[in-house]
This record gives sequence, structure tokens and C-alpha cells, in this order.
Amino acid sequence: MREPLLAYIPAIDGLRAIAVLAVIVFHVDFLDLMPGGFTGVDLFFVISGYVISQSLSLRSDMRLVPFLMDFYRRRLLRILPALLVVLLTSFLFCALFMPQFWLSDQINNSGLAAFLGVSNIVLAWSTDTYFSPGNDLNPYLHTWSLGVEEQFYLIFPALYFVWLRYRTRLKMVWMVLPLMAVASLGVSAYETQTDQLAAFYLLTGRFWELAAGALLFQVVGPKRGSLRSRTVATALLSGGFGLLLAGFLFAGGNGFPFPWALITVGGAGLMITAVVLPAQGYHSVWQHLLQAPLLIYVGRLSYSLYLWHWPVLVVLRWTVGTELLVVQLLYPLVVWGLAAGTYRFIETPLRSGQAFWQKQAWATVMVSVVAAGSFGWAGYWISQNTERLSLSQTRDTYNWYAYSHYPREPIDKINDERLLERQLFVVGDSHAAGYRTLLKLTSLRLGVKVIEYEQGGCGVVTLMEADPTRCLARREADFKDIAVRAKPGDIVFLASLRMPELQGRGRARWNEEVIDKILDEQTLDRSVGARRSAESVLSSLQAAGLNVLIDAPKPLLRASANRCSDWFNHMNPVCAAGLTINRDVLERLRAPQMRLLEALQREYSNLHVWDPFALLCPGSICSAYDADQLPLFFDSNHLSGHGNRVLEPSFINELLKIWNTP
Repeated sequence: MREPLLAYIPAIDGLRAIAVLAVIVFHVDFLDLMPGGFTGVDLFFVISGYVISQSLSLRSDMRLVPFLMDFYRRRLLRILPALLVVLLTSFLFCALFMPQFWLSDQINNSGLAAFLGVSNIVLAWSTDTYFSPGNDLNPYLHTWSLGVEEQFYLIFPALYFVWLRYRTRLKMVWMVLPLMAVASLGVSAYETQTDQLAAFYLLTGRFWELAAGALLFQVVGPKRGSLRSRTVATALLSGGFGLLLAGFLFAGGNGFPFPWALITVGGAGLMITAVVLPAQGYHSVWQHLLQAPLLIYVGRLSYSLYLWHWPVLVVLRWTVGTELLVVQLLYPLVVWGLAAGTYRFIETPLRSGQAFWQKQAWATVMVSVVAAGSFGWAGYWISQNTERLSLSQTRDTYNWYAYSHYPREPIDKINDERLLERQLFVVGDSHAAGYRTLLKLTSLRLGVKVIEYEQGGCGVVTLMEADPTRCLARREADFKDIAVRAKPGDIVFLASLRMPELQGRGRARWNEEVIDKILDEQTLDRSVGARRSAESVLSSLQAAGLNVLIDAPKPLLRASANRCSDWFNHMNPVCAAGLTINRDVLERLRAPQMRLLEALQREYSNLHVWDPFALLCPGSICSAYDADQLPLFFDSNHLSGHGNRVLEPSFINELLKIWNTP
């Protein structure tokens, strides 16, 4: 193998620095400078494909098994130690500061999957895209790219070994990687339109980007130092940088990864070519920039910077917030310090160590498996024991969470023959799940069977607009199941959000103009859609001889109680709106829904309305807490466990009234 392949290319580290800085600037949303900065990951992919190919080419004289084992030894020592430390630290800090909330299961699952290198697959199965607001609070979101690379490493080394071994004898081996890359590009183009989650997160739609770097090495790697034209070299650098900049500034989530990733991959290819091919002695502004000592150092830290920047941002976003100037100044210092420390004390020693387990491939693999399993188990234990570790008030899950906790209080059971074999069917969105404590108490006190059908984000009879069309198939299946199980006289409890959400509207500013704007959103078309959806559901249930119980619109808040009740987050700007709101404001906002309920009651004799509003807001000011300073709400609109228990007597009385039971 020719000597030029062995030489270190400082400008490659400069490109890594550009990639990681673009991603960080995008994630912190600094002045919206780089709305497409997430394409820095695509630059990383091309660099990885090139560098891995170069590394494998240096070992072309090895047999297959040693070739593969040595590759995985080096990759494990390079990737795993820092990743395990960051993941476990993230689990710990999330347990300390971030209470479990509606996205917690998905977040924890993606974090645990990251220990196995498959977080991208878990994220592809979720309902949120990479750009969804909910993902701002997932500290493991960025590990999707590591999953893609790690899965690429399972396939690529064997393919590349075949190319190295047979490229001079069998011309067809030159076609394997290009054909796979073209197929992957086709998948990316198709899935961007039909299944963007899969296109974005899965290797099938990203393989071509890593393969582009490998193909680039096959073409230009052996010709390193052969280009003597300064004009051509400068044109390559300028053109490549222009394409990268176009991606950073203009790439959008709707057309990603295809076609926008093509621009970044093309720019990366031109830049790498421009730093590999020029003969010794060539210099330009771009070359000096990419080889600047500071940029090279950032490039060497790029892996650790990438690992740390996102979980630190998530924890800050949840606690003190990222809007404060002092936080914005401290954030880069904290991330830099963690990355530098990780590079100095974890990455470097473990990559260059001379211990037996670091030099022998089989030993490295065994130690890595044990380490990943141990750290993963520790992360799982933390995720299951947040109540013990949390510094938040929400660690009191009995009062904060609407779990189906078995009650600590004695249960006075109501024994009445008219309740025998009665069933309560509960259908709705996350607010149906928010009644779990209440439903558990109801089942225990009345001895009735409670059957729940919950689907987050899928309100039923919302009274504000037509029920979501994306939920109709699931909802129809739920009602068919109820029709099979139910007996005449059973109750179907329809529980959903029936008030316009207020969180994030105007922050601290709150006036008549804001309220009027919210009311104006209730257009005639939306009102007509709301009524039609309600009539469709109610008519079918009335025809089946079933009683229907609807909860009237409950109070809601402008900030989340679970996020704004602790010493470490009360100063967060998202909490500026406070945890109280005037009752008359909420009365105005729910008036249209109440009028529709009254009209529906006149039309459907089986419809009953339960209104818990006065119990949750007994005075002129509605608060997240009751007079004993116990939480009534978990977040801005879902009930707490204590809130459930406050409503339990009223709810049970309503059921008994329907069933004509004293």
C-alpha cells in the first residue's frame, strides 16, 4: 500500500469541526443562523465512509476473520466508552431533574436502545419526526445517527474486504457498492414522500451517504497528492463549501433526506477531494481555515461534542431554560469542558491503551459486551426508580401521577344488586388515561368492570372541531369492540381535552386580545364539524341502548405544574405565565362547548354531562394546587393523582344517578 494513504489529513478534522458546529448551532437555535444545520450529520456520514475505507485499505493483506475482528476492535474502542458514559449520565440527570411525563416511555426506550446501537429504529417507530416539538425533550434523540453508522459497520467491512481482495480480478465487485448506494438513494427518495420517519432514521435510506464517502476513497484515495492545478483545487474547495453552506442555510425538514441531503453529500465530496488530491505545498484561504489549530482540535473533540451537546441542552431546557443570557453563555463552556474531559480521560486512553483486552480483538469484544450490558442495565434501573432518585416534587407519584395506584385510604364499597355485571367503557385521548386513578377507585368502590380505550392525541367528541380523521379507523374498531361487549344500560364515558390549550400562548402577556383571538379560532366550519362528530358517536351509542357520559371542559393552565413547581425550574421563562388563571377567563373559553353540550343533551336522551369544573376551581382564581397545596394537575391540563381523588365522590355519584342507584 502506498505511503500517502498512511498520512494524517488535518483538514478532515477541520471538516468534522464544521459538521459538529453546524449541528450544535442548529440545535440551540441561535438567532436561527443555520436552519439547516442538522445536515452536518450528513457531512459526518460522508467523512466516516471515507475514513473507514482508508483505514480498512491499510489492512488489505489480512484474512477475513482477523480483518473483521480488528476493525470491530478499533470501532468499539473508538465509539463505545464515551457513548456509555454519556448515556448513563443522561439517564441519571434526567431522573434527578425531569419527571416522568407523557413522552417518558418513548424517551427511555430510545435511550436504552442506544446502548445496543438501535435507537434509530425505535425512533422510526415513534409518531414524532426529528423536527417535532416533543423531541426537544428527548436527551437521546441525537443517538439515531450513531445507530445508522453502527448498523453500516455490520455490513460494510465484509463488502469492502471482497472489493479489496478481488478488485483486480473481478470487475463486477466494483459494481456492488455503487448499486447498493443507488438502491438506497431510491429508497430515500421514495420514503421521504411516503414514510419520512423511516427515510430519516433508518439505514436503508441513509446507506448511500456513507457509501458515497467509501466510493470517493476508491476513486481519489490512491491519487492523493497528484493534483497540481491550484485553480482546480480552489474551485473544488469553493464549490464544496458553497454546497455545504446552502444545506446549512436552506435545507428543510419537508424534503429531507431527499433531495436536500444530495446537496450536503455533494459538498462533502468536493471538500474531501479538494483536501486529498492537491500536491504538497498547495495553499488557499479554505485550506488554511480547515487546518487552523483550533478547528483541528474541535474536530478531534467532535465525537464527544456531539455526544454531550444535546443531553446538556435538554436538561437545561427543562430546568432553568435556555432563554436566559447567563445560560446561553454557560452552555458552550459546559459542553466544551465535558467534551474535552471525555476526549482526554476516556476516548484517548482507551483507544491507545496497551492492555491485553485492548490489543486482542476477541477480548475487546467480550469486554465491550459486558460493559454495554452493565451500563444498559444501570440505565434501565434508573429509569424504573426515578421516584427514589428525583429531586423534583413529582417524586411523590401518589399525589402527582394519575397511575392506577391502589388507594392508601380505606375503600367503602357500595353493594347493590343493580351494579352487578355493570360495565364502564372509557374512550378518549390522553385525558382518558389521566383518569386512571379515578377509574381504579370507581372499580373498587362499585365493583363494576372498567374497560379503557385510550389513544393519545385522538380526542372523541371534542366539542371544538371534528374528531381527527387519522384516528377514525382505531376509534371505529374501539366502538365495534364495545358493541360486542356492552349490555343495554352500560355506560360509555367519553373523556377528552375539550378546551383550547393555553400553554405557550403569550407567555407572561395575557389580555383580552389573546382571549378574543382564541375564541375567534372557533370558526363556523370547526363548530359544524364538532357537532357532526358528536352526533355520529352519540346516535350510534343511543341506538345500542348505552348511556353516554361526557366530562365537561375542565380548567387548564398556561404552564405545566410538573415543570414549574421546583426550585430548579421556577425561573424558567416557560413558567413565567404562572400556575394560576382567572376563573372568568376559563368560563369564557369553555362557553361555546357548554352551549353545544346543552344542545346535544336536548337531542339525545342517553347523554349525561359530568362537570368537575367547580371542584377543581372553587374560587375566582383557578390554581394548579388546592388549599392544602397538593397538586390538582400534573401538567397544564391533565389531572394529577390527587386531582383524581378529589373528583372521585362526584364521579361515582354521577354513575349511581345514571344507574338509578342510591
